[in-house]
Amino acid sequence: MDNKIIDELEATYSKELNLLTGDLGALEQAVQSKIRQLGQGLLQRLVDRHANGHNGSSMLCKCGNSMKFIQHRKKDIHTLFGWITIKRAYYHCSDCGQSVFPYDDISGLGSEQISPGLAKSCCLLAVDDSFEQSSRKIEAVTGQKVSDNTIERVVCHVGSVSQKQQNQQLQRFLMISRSLNPRAILKDCMWP
Repeated sequence: MDNKIIDELEATYSKELNLLTGDLGALEQAVQSKIRQLGQGLLQRLVDRHANGHNGSSMLCKCGNSMKFIQHRKKDIHTLFGWITIKRAYYHCSDCGQSVFPYDDISGLGSEQISPGLAKSCCLLAVDDSFEQSSRKIEAVTGQKVSDNTIERVVCHVGSVSQKQQNQQLQRFLMISRSLNPRAILKDCMWP
């Protein structure tokens, strides 16, 4: 732990936090709120420092032609710390009309405005609870309000991606098992 940072935080928030020193629960909530604000600011700064999917003026399109970099476009994302805005590179192919945001694939952003960390928390809670109960628990634990409809969409999306991955693994297994000679396998397994 970096004591210098802790000393600076204590000095910055001492007046506000000293009022709560007799009540550990209230003090804990106040510190958690400050840490959430600091996390949100730090996350925003770190995201702002990077190219966020910019790979030059063009990139290869699936159709074989070239996608041109158009501009960086903003997307508001709900994270474990609160809302941040990410400026992501946007590429478009004028030949086939396809458009991509490479950062979304790299960083795990889906169609919802929710970060991978918050999505994971929502999915973990939704395994045992209703979407409505999960929504209440997310708010109680993280301080972030996520609607039960958003949690449902995230869980359905994660489930469909997981099912697709499992189907791909099954297909690879079946292809490998078909390519093997069953008689040779049986012969190798037999006692001498």
